[in-house]
Amino acid sequence: MFRRREAYPTTEPRMSRRGIQIGQVATDEAASKLDTQCKTISCRVLLALQAKYGKELTLQKKLDKTQIPGGIGACAPDGSLWFWKGTLIAAFEAKKQQNRGNAIERWYKNNFVCRAVNPDMSYVTFACGEGAVVGGVIHKALAIAHIPGFDVYVPGRNSCWMKPEGFSDEEVEAIMMQVLTERICV
Repeated sequence: MFRRREAYPTTEPRMSRRGIQIGQVATDEAASKLDTQCKTISCRVLLALQAKYGKELTLQKKLDKTQIPGGIGACAPDGSLWFWKGTLIAAFEAKKQQNRGNAIERWYKNNFVCRAVNPDMSYVTFACGEGAVVGGVIHKALAIAHIPGFDVYVPGRNSCWMKPEGFSDEEVEAIMMQVLTERICV
């Protein structure tokens, strides 16, 4: 016989099955800022690099189902997906993580989908928040995917920069330019 579960007390916050409080969102001001930075700076970087390398460099907000092997799934990193001569070369992701929780659930899925499209692409993450430190949640959750380390660009692999206080526009732009220039010149 099953016992009926008691209702949550109204004085305590209710949690959904995925850990986000009911009536709340996973995005706060710092997360929104980093997402917006990745989106707006990617447009600026595209214009600058197209002026130098031509219109063969393109970006997409998300992968079309026809681009995903098997046609199932979705992938829409915050800093877009970058293509050189029709080949996926890079993707940029923004993640904000506190000391608890799991802000990287979609990170592994997006990374896997991108690598199914092109195993040699560069998947770059900008991580901020209290959990974006050595020994923090981001470091622990993504360490296996970043064997060479953090805060360094590794061509054709995963690279993650961690900065608890967030990134300046200049930092995000410089990293995007470094990665894309290297990928284009390969």
